[in-house]
Amino acid sequence: MKSTRIPLITLALALACAATAAWGAESVMNLISSGEAVQKEVTQTKAAYDAVQNKKKDMAAQAKQFGVDQNKLAADVAQYQKDSAAVNQSAADFKTHCGADKKLTQDEYKACTAEQQQINADVTRVNGEFPALKQREDSLNAKIAEYNKGAGGIDAKVNEAYKTWDEALKKEGAWLDQARSLLVSDAFKSYGQKAGCPAVGKPASTPEAADKMASDIIACLKKVSSS
Repeated sequence: MKSTRIPLITLALALACAATAAWGAESVMNLISSGEAVQKEVTQTKAAYDAVQNKKKDMAAQAKQFGVDQNKLAADVAQYQKDSAAVNQSAADFKTHCGADKKLTQDEYKACTAEQQQINADVTRVNGEFPALKQREDSLNAKIAEYNKGAGGIDAKVNEAYKTWDEALKKEGAWLDQARSLLVSDAFKSYGQKAGCPAVGKPASTPEAADKMASDIIACLKKVSSS
């Protein structure tokens, strides 16, 4: 009877160990899969958050440049108005001392003719400045209008992107807790040591540290699952 019982007990133990090993392997593979998924989510949401933050910075720089351009345009318009006023004053003065009702000497006539030519040249110059100023104004206003379309709600978009990233970080934190429980368990310790699994006693203090810890854990779990 003893010779028959020993093989039966050994067989039962072997079957139990096989079942435990299979369950453990599946659990490790699931942990690897979920870890890679949550890391991907963290990476993507962080990239989206960085992108919207950079957009906000770019828009702030744009707005600052618009201010510079507006000030420069205002100064040029002021100079144009000053030049226009000066030309109008010159034309008024010309009529005062060179009008058709004035009796001019030959020298005065020559002087008035030269003055008229100068006034005409100034009028042409000042009038020629207006189209360029108008074009600059229209172009700047169009850019500002387009900017205003995209600027609406940028702060809300930054906050929403941060919230989404933060939620992904929380998922990663929960996954790290789950992985930590496995790594420190008596059943897994020896396998983890052989695979060079990282120390997980101290929680990660930054998102970057958490991401590195997750990567290191996944790498060691892959070594365990393939051994």
